[in-house]
Amino acid sequence: MLEETLSATIRGATPLLFAALGEVVSQRAGVINIGIEGMMLMGAFFGMVGSFYMAHVPILAPWCGLLLAGLAGVCTAALFAFFAIRLRADQVIIGTAITLLALGLTEVLYQRLFGITGSSLRVHAFEALEIPFLSQISFFGRAFFSHNILVFLAFLLMPCVYFFLYHTHPGLHIRACGEHPKAVAAAGTNVPLMRTGCLLFAGAMAGIGGGYLSLADVPYFTPNMTVGRGFIALAIVIFGKWHPVKACGAALLFGLGGALDVRFQALGWGIPHQLLLMLPYVLCLAVLAGFVGRAEAPAALGKP
Repeated sequence: MLEETLSATIRGATPLLFAALGEVVSQRAGVINIGIEGMMLMGAFFGMVGSFYMAHVPILAPWCGLLLAGLAGVCTAALFAFFAIRLRADQVIIGTAITLLALGLTEVLYQRLFGITGSSLRVHAFEALEIPFLSQISFFGRAFFSHNILVFLAFLLMPCVYFFLYHTHPGLHIRACGEHPKAVAAAGTNVPLMRTGCLLFAGAMAGIGGGYLSLADVPYFTPNMTVGRGFIALAIVIFGKWHPVKACGAALLFGLGGALDVRFQALGWGIPHQLLLMLPYVLCLAVLAGFVGRAEAPAALGKP
């Protein structure tokens, strides 16, 4: 039972971690990407589309879907960057509009392209991999070392993002853009270009996180299948205090909240299903209420 819970926690944390890592970089550069929910949803839809149209090559189908999911996230982030960075519009309003656009667009395209609703359309997805020897370790071997390749990729990206932000000159410039953009501009760095690059990276990560949902978590797409995961990723960034390693821990905590929902139902304790579904979102509200006031955001966050 515990091994299954740990495994479900890691799987549930993976799309959140993808999105949160991109959002850490974006917010460190001074951009609040409220549209992350819409970018994840676009990634989930176009990931399914890519896999569907490459169904004649089953081995490549999920990879093509993942590539298209990342590109969908980048394109959506580019639209956000045009309004929020080039036109200096309010980042929160533009992000909200992007999410609403993605919510309606993906549902309309799904019905137009396939003429169906619901989850009846199945596609080729990533299969679980077992790391030799490590997956055979008793108690936690399968929980940690028997997952699809996207799970391993997400947790390998975390130290890479940490190293990039805190141990490279470009990472220093990104953090400076979020703290003292005028000083960075005076030193010769193009702040809008730097922020746009970070936002495109965040879009790619959100798109891949959404693609995970339709290409690894379940092999199909349903309208609004992200069900607020993008907003939870925003909470994870705050809970992790804009630090990749701490954000990873926060993603695992939220993943545990989702895993407990299924486990409590299996135990038959008579707890209403709706209350258990609320658990991750209640946790999200608790985190925002308890940490927003105490967490110190980048000084120029959200300021054009």
